[in-house]
Amino acid sequence: MTLGKIEFIKFLWFPVTGLPVLAQERGEDLVIEAIQLHEIGDKQVAGGELKEALITFDRALHKVRVEGDRQLEALILNDIGVVYRNLGNYPQAGHFLNEALTIRQNLNDRQGISQTLINLGALSSSQANYPQAINFYEQALAVLPAEESYGSAVIFNNMGQIYRALGQPQKALIYFQQAGALFAQEDDDFAVGITLANMGAVYHAMGDYSQALEFYGKGLAIASEIGDAVGVGQTLLNMGAAYEKLANYSQSLQLYNQGLEIMRAIGEEDAQSQALNNIGSVHRLMGDYSQAIEFYDRALEIRRNLRNTAGIAVTLNNKGVALFEAGKIAEATQTLYAAIDALESLRPGLSDANKVSIFDKYRSSYSILQKALISENKPEIALEIAERGRARAFLELIAQQLSPEAVQEYDRQNNPPMRISDIQKVAGQQNATLVQYSIISDNFGNNSALFIWVVQPTGNITFREVNLSQLETFRETLVPFLAEGTDSEAEGLLTALVRGTRQGITETLPSISTRNLRNSHLQKLHDLLIKPIADLLPQNPEDKVIFIPHQELLFVPFPALIDESDRYLIFNHTILTAPAIQVLQLTRQLAENRRINRTNNPANALVVGNPVMPKLSIEPGEEPKRLANLPGAEAEAIAIASMLNTEALIGSAATKSEVLERINSAAIVHLATHGLLDDFSESGGVLGAIALTPSYGDRGFLTSEEIMGLNLTASLVVLSACNTGGGRITGDGIIGLSRAFIGAGAESVIVSLWQAEDAPTAKLMQEFYRLLPQKGDRAVALRQAMLTTMEEYPQPKHWAAFTLMGESLK
Repeated sequence: MTLGKIEFIKFLWFPVTGLPVLAQERGEDLVIEAIQLHEIGDKQVAGGELKEALITFDRALHKVRVEGDRQLEALILNDIGVVYRNLGNYPQAGHFLNEALTIRQNLNDRQGISQTLINLGALSSSQANYPQAINFYEQALAVLPAEESYGSAVIFNNMGQIYRALGQPQKALIYFQQAGALFAQEDDDFAVGITLANMGAVYHAMGDYSQALEFYGKGLAIASEIGDAVGVGQTLLNMGAAYEKLANYSQSLQLYNQGLEIMRAIGEEDAQSQALNNIGSVHRLMGDYSQAIEFYDRALEIRRNLRNTAGIAVTLNNKGVALFEAGKIAEATQTLYAAIDALESLRPGLSDANKVSIFDKYRSSYSILQKALISENKPEIALEIAERGRARAFLELIAQQLSPEAVQEYDRQNNPPMRISDIQKVAGQQNATLVQYSIISDNFGNNSALFIWVVQPTGNITFREVNLSQLETFRETLVPFLAEGTDSEAEGLLTALVRGTRQGITETLPSISTRNLRNSHLQKLHDLLIKPIADLLPQNPEDKVIFIPHQELLFVPFPALIDESDRYLIFNHTILTAPAIQVLQLTRQLAENRRINRTNNPANALVVGNPVMPKLSIEPGEEPKRLANLPGAEAEAIAIASMLNTEALIGSAATKSEVLERINSAAIVHLATHGLLDDFSESGGVLGAIALTPSYGDRGFLTSEEIMGLNLTASLVVLSACNTGGGRITGDGIIGLSRAFIGAGAESVIVSLWQAEDAPTAKLMQEFYRLLPQKGDRAVALRQAMLTTMEEYPQPKHWAAFTLMGESLK
């Protein structure tokens, strides 16, 4: 699967007005000449004559320096920097922009300072230094005069570009919409056209190609009318990418070549590399691999000269795919390793949410490299890559809980990847069989195969492969669960199987025999996930099996899978899950570091049940309604608090402020309340919140982002709430409450995959806490609690929802 068909339409800079008039009033001849030259240079920039503009600006700069007009000098330096950025000469761009910034800061020219900060942000973005770019834009907003709405619009446009590059299209679209509205108020057709084209790029990223083409067309019309050569060329390239997605290759090539011709004429080297990369991908899709590789190499040469790391990663990935499809496996492997190294170099300094999204955007590189390594009969090295492509940002969150040195080590080495010896060591330390899954896509992005590695406590590693085309024979039962537009894709079938399994367990579906459907889905998942490796799993039911699922498999209820003898998997194995093997390594290290100092005093437990529920709007614009009362959760909390020799916080006592006061020092945290999966931060980042009693100054929701800011010392957090194991699936795992609590320092978390009923949940939880001191192992205690609950409540929906993540030993 190739990457990077669309790139930035254009970053905008913020023009400063008023300076020429002031200079003319002084009547200084050299300054007036400089102003006139600057105006000519501006027109040359607008017409795409960038190299000519540099010559003109240089003449203007010489004249103004003779006269000593520092304000006008800064303006010209700023514009020279912008031209160098557009030409791809980033070192020279940085030199001139920083020189302009220094002068403007000395003059305390707030408008000028904001202009140059915006341009430095655009320069950082071009170099894929997104944290620095965001920092520049935030500084610019802080110094921008309140009445300067145009500057705000430029910042919004450029921030939208960053979030599109980071793989957050919804957030990018919000920024572009804000920018477009402000540009329209200013009657700036140039900027409106750019913003429309950028919105087209967002719809493109979301897979809505007809909507993308509509916005591209609007942007192209404006760019053509006003003579914006850069805008015309870039929009042609992006339209070509949309037609490529629609498999109209002749139209795509025509548009790419038109765009390339324009970009060559105006000297836009970065855009030329984009065009060459995309032309290479069309040739690859048509099976002309030699031509594809030739174009990729031409694109790489330019991108390396420009030090465009994000572009280098994209083109190396695409070249690796072409080499793999051409049967040049060794060359493909080498190229794909280089692509991953380039990709990972982009991550240091990003926020957690942005690390997740940029990794998500490029995660197919890891899948393709695994395919290449398996083709070379190197399954163990492929396992290293599968592990290297998991939960990278999550690992850094956990490392923060270990020591400042651990954080520095992870930041310096971009998360040192695990080697086979490290993976074998984890299996031995856990005394568990590790089962790692990897969903592999074909060249069009559809799921085609399942790679499975089994790592036994002895260190022995076995690889098995499952062909997902067998799901076609199961299609009829999956039709009710297929998402719109995916009924012919293997990806849709696998997702539908997982979705249908969960719905079959938890819901009553009209005109469908729920039990038969549920069992057939659970059996099919067993056939895919367990049967191919059943001979490698331990025979002793109390021996642990730790599943490391991938993508949609993160939502599989492993304990409830049914074998050919109609036995649930929980009968045969003690089960845990983890988003990555390295998560097990770090949570074990965290537990060992704390075990020496922990008192394990039961009074350290924090138990919460059935708070006075906060209000929430179910739909945007609706009147907030109070969440449903949970009397069963209250009874559960009182019973468990008694078992832990503490007093439960229930009702009005279970305030958010009180929970925050106690939670960092608690050895065990048990929360029996509502768990929600909404984006309470409205950032597109970490989803979820725990419902608590509102107190003064808060709404009563303890959000995932707030949880990640805690410093927990808990050995165990139990989220006895509805669907607390849910969230948004990414390449970093499930982004939700479970990740937030482990990232905040919890050694292990028990979460639910769906809303279980009060009575069986209370029974299961009380049985778990009764057994925990006896067994000394959380996974063993949870398995036995499930088996006991099953005797009274035999349906999987009553006992199979809960899963343990993290450290198992008490």
